[in-house]
Amino acid sequence: MSVNILVVLRILMIAVFLALSFFVYLKDRKSLLNKAYSLVIFTGFIWSFTVLMADIDLDRALLWTQLSLLGPIFIPPSFLLFSTIFPYKSVLISRGKIILFLIPSLILTLFIFTKFNVERVWFEKWGTDYKPGILYIFVFFLFAIYISYSVALFLKKYRALKGLERLQILYVLLAIISAVITGFVFNLLLPLFVSGQSSTYGPSLSSFIFFAFTTYAILRYRLMDIRVIIRRSAVFTALVLFITALYAIIAYLLSVAFIGIQSIILNGIVMAVLVALGFEPLKKFLSEITDSFLFKAEYKPQEVLSEFSDKLASTLDLNVLSQFMVQRLNAVLKTTFASLFLLAEEKKEYIKVAESGKIIGKINYIDKNLFAKVYNYLKEINKAKDILVREEIKKINEQAKSPVLGILIREFEKYQVNLMVPFYLQEKLIGILFLGDKKSGDVYSQEDLRVLEIIASQSAVSINNAKLFEEQKHFAEHLKKEVDKATKELKIANIQLRKLDKAKSEFISIASHQLRTPLTVIRGYISMIEQGDFGIVSLKVKEPLDRVYKSTMRIIGLVEDLLNISRIESGRLKYDFKPTDLIALVTDVYEELKQQAKNKGLQFNFIKPEKEIPQIMLDQGKIREVIMNLTDNAIKYTDSGFVRVKLERDDDHVTFSVVDSGRGLEPDEILLLFQKFSRAKGAQLMHTEGTGLGLYIAKNIIAKHGGKIWVESPGKGQGSTFYIRFKINNKRLEK
Repeated sequence: MSVNILVVLRILMIAVFLALSFFVYLKDRKSLLNKAYSLVIFTGFIWSFTVLMADIDLDRALLWTQLSLLGPIFIPPSFLLFSTIFPYKSVLISRGKIILFLIPSLILTLFIFTKFNVERVWFEKWGTDYKPGILYIFVFFLFAIYISYSVALFLKKYRALKGLERLQILYVLLAIISAVITGFVFNLLLPLFVSGQSSTYGPSLSSFIFFAFTTYAILRYRLMDIRVIIRRSAVFTALVLFITALYAIIAYLLSVAFIGIQSIILNGIVMAVLVALGFEPLKKFLSEITDSFLFKAEYKPQEVLSEFSDKLASTLDLNVLSQFMVQRLNAVLKTTFASLFLLAEEKKEYIKVAESGKIIGKINYIDKNLFAKVYNYLKEINKAKDILVREEIKKINEQAKSPVLGILIREFEKYQVNLMVPFYLQEKLIGILFLGDKKSGDVYSQEDLRVLEIIASQSAVSINNAKLFEEQKHFAEHLKKEVDKATKELKIANIQLRKLDKAKSEFISIASHQLRTPLTVIRGYISMIEQGDFGIVSLKVKEPLDRVYKSTMRIIGLVEDLLNISRIESGRLKYDFKPTDLIALVTDVYEELKQQAKNKGLQFNFIKPEKEIPQIMLDQGKIREVIMNLTDNAIKYTDSGFVRVKLERDDDHVTFSVVDSGRGLEPDEILLLFQKFSRAKGAQLMHTEGTGLGLYIAKNIIAKHGGKIWVESPGKGQGSTFYIRFKINNKRLEK
């Protein structure tokens, strides 16, 4: 009976080995680390399976005994490959190096079915015994060399690494070394020097030791994140055993009821129906059973991440966002509490914004400077952006003996914090999430940490957006108050400015009128003197007298401009709109300025319209003044080349333009040209008499006619073109 129990236990262990190897590989098919770990487990499966078959398949005992050396031959290169990669998932290793690892094992495999492997086999009470050949000695040396080198690699990594990875290496090292030593003693040394019967127990004992260490590492230190794999292995093993047992019972009953071929056919039919109809329901049932006892806090990561993504993308309310985060994580991970702290720049503190669950002690803020010390130290050991686990920090500090980590550990234990999740936005720590222990007593798995890392990175961006939105909202409210206040102040200031502007206009009007009378008298007397009404004027006196006359005329022009501005701004400038022959008006201006252009040596032309232009409603005097001003300016500011006056009709519009080859204009000059007292750069050097009022007055006059005035220029030194555009039939001016 005891033998049967041992056989069942060995079968169960072998099934677990096979399932574990299969699921570790499927967990991440692209990961070389998973492949190497799966290979180590699979070689253990081959070893255990062949030894078991040698004990129960007596007809082929020699064959299975020969094949049982395959496991010991291929375990060393598999373990060496694993030790080269572990614990780095992203390490690359060439195919050539892998083949190099396998060459000695492949050579030894050539002698598997010879007497160099097994000389003879016989049967004892407890199983198959055999006499090993010389091949066992070569396998012994292969084991010794490969395993020694692998252990050396692990020890080197153990000394170099810190924290969780170091602990993982420690337990994997203990698990593999213990299992290898057990297998080495029972399946190599004892068969060589004592009895081959000892190999019956080698695989089972090795498997037990291996599982003892690795299970502890998996549960305590998240070894390769295969807790879910263990769950699947347990389900798979139970499923296989249940179906096998059920099939055995049914097969026995059918063999009693039916004899011969009928029994075989019925067994096949029953097995097919059993697998087809019962596999999935049974698998679901066993999954629920294992979850209820071993994995009470299981959840679907993709569903949780999808839920968080939707919420984070659709909410800009910081309070709603924070409460959702702590409440949902508390519910999903089934923690004792979850607490979120966010950075308040102005206070230089991390302020608690949300919490969920039963919290030990109350803390509402964390000093930023204290955390700066913690994270500066964590940067030194490359842990600044990692999720900090209380037990792992303790292990690190056992060697580091850091006062900073000591403070952190004391705070963790005081408030029963298990995890600290940093929220980084680029290189800035903007928030910290604290999580308590799991209510189930389980440790946080690697999958838990991966989910939290993704949520933290997404949440950091969403929290920052929400804070910016709140700041913008507060700023908008503050801005509205400031605008309302400024508007009231501007209204008061506007009233005062209107009063001042009215006073200014009245002053200019009065001053201009007062200046106008004596200037007119001065002009009259100078004109009479020049004409000889007071006697003959000598040439010596006549030249300065002419300058005085011109200066007086310029002052009179300035006074007239000031009066016009005063009238424009006060709305007192009168317009006399009459049907006007625009061609005749432009011709008159052209004839008047022709001599002036000729004196400067300029080509001065008037291009008349090809289409007939009917009379237009205009204030003839004011439009003549504008056209005169534009044409006169073109002549004044053109030293050489041409000035071309043009009039053309375009459907129901007529356009007047003055083109010159003068100094030209820069873009920034054009923007200011039609403002009061504004002149082009350098214009005062060419024509000192200008006031900068002419174009401002012209713009207002043209606007009153419902027209448009503008200027275009390719750039400095490339001339310019001034345009005036009127509507031919302007009903508004006819009223």
